[in-house]
Amino acid sequence: MTSLLNQLSELLTLEKIDANIFRGYSQNIGTGMLYGGQVFAQAISAAQASVEGRQVHSAHAYFLRAGDHNAPVIYIVDASRDGRSYSSRTVSAIQHGSPIFTMMCSFQVKEESEFSFVDKIDYEPFKQLQWLELNLEHDHQAERINRSLILNKQPFSIRFLEEASDRDLRFEHYWMKTNDVLPAQSDLHQSLFSYASDFRLLTSTLRSVGFRYKLKEVMLATICHAVWFHREFNMDQWLFTQCEPLSVANGRGIAKGKVYNEDGILVATTMQEGVVRRRQQ
Repeated sequence: MTSLLNQLSELLTLEKIDANIFRGYSQNIGTGMLYGGQVFAQAISAAQASVEGRQVHSAHAYFLRAGDHNAPVIYIVDASRDGRSYSSRTVSAIQHGSPIFTMMCSFQVKEESEFSFVDKIDYEPFKQLQWLELNLEHDHQAERINRSLILNKQPFSIRFLEEASDRDLRFEHYWMKTNDVLPAQSDLHQSLFSYASDFRLLTSTLRSVGFRYKLKEVMLATICHAVWFHREFNMDQWLFTQCEPLSVANGRGIAKGKVYNEDGILVATTMQEGVVRRRQQ
């Protein structure tokens, strides 16, 4: 793996302090606060460490306070339930003696379904569009796309649609994968996806109000974040994400993300709601 990808994998590998208590170290990505995707992914890793033979299929989180990127995070896992097919976990993230985040997640044994429905996307219309290729370890154009996310410090490659206006399309689309091959460990792929799932969702709500590329004028803060894993996938292969803004009202925005693999099959769904306010001068 590349050095940055290896560092991120290590960041998501937690130190066990006691039974179901873990310590995660923090990373400064340049935004002045702890990146929410890091806390979400580390909480997934903490829950994974308390379950054997089952994979997480959904996680629902609330962000309670802004995190401190200069301090470690303590994760406390409550083994709420272990049934024959499903396990439930509640994870609390603590910094400086106060909870900054809470999450409930569910794990399932691998099961052959008697029923099947596949949401499949046709990539042909997108092949006619112009894409802006970003290798986020090296490409300085990341600054042009979204300065606040400091994307060029992340070990992923992303392709965005090149648009003349933030109202060209209702949806926001991008391709993403890691910059190197990963071990065949589903837990690692799910943790890395959880980390990256916080990249664009809330920001995409600004598209509907003409502020997608005016981030300096807007305050964004995640309130809640959810992920559903439908099928296994590989983070070192291209994943196509479609972000759909659903509502901006009452100082809040909400968006849905649908994530497809290279075959066009839906592998995950994400939802995020957060504060969306115009910055006061």
